[in-house]
Amino acid sequence: MREILLSIGAAVHIFAAVVWIGGIFFILFIAIPAAKKNLEQPGKLMGVLGKRFTPWANLSILLLFVTGIFMSISAHSFSEIASLDSPWSRALLAKIFLVLIMAGIHFYRGLILTPKIAKLTAEGTYPEKIGSLQKLSLNLVKVNFLFGLAVLLITGALYAYRA
Repeated sequence: MREILLSIGAAVHIFAAVVWIGGIFFILFIAIPAAKKNLEQPGKLMGVLGKRFTPWANLSILLLFVTGIFMSISAHSFSEIASLDSPWSRALLAKIFLVLIMAGIHFYRGLILTPKIAKLTAEGTYPEKIGSLQKLSLNLVKVNFLFGLAVLLITGALYAYRA
């Protein structure tokens, strides 16, 4: 039974990572370039896409944390996880650290930065400030994508250390 639950947890964990990191990839490399090339107001499309993607990203983050905790505790003893004596435990700590930073960036963008941009845009004031905030937001998405790639690389290392 334990193996079945771990398999289900791993599948949900991987699916959540695909949705979150794949969504970031889609936005950066498909949606933004296509919107900039083909639309007069690409920001409107990106706003709609962001509203559709954000709940899925939020759910993915929750599932990543829940399944990650479940799998780590179920598959290993707590002392093994807490100890930094093995390459596996150090890699797991690095992965957790990066995912926490990614989640922080995601929620900062969604809860603070995006509403601020929307408010300034609705007021029609400070176009240069809006532009700089939009640039910051895009740069944070890029940082999250790079961190997501690092998390995937670390995940590969975790599997290799256990093989």
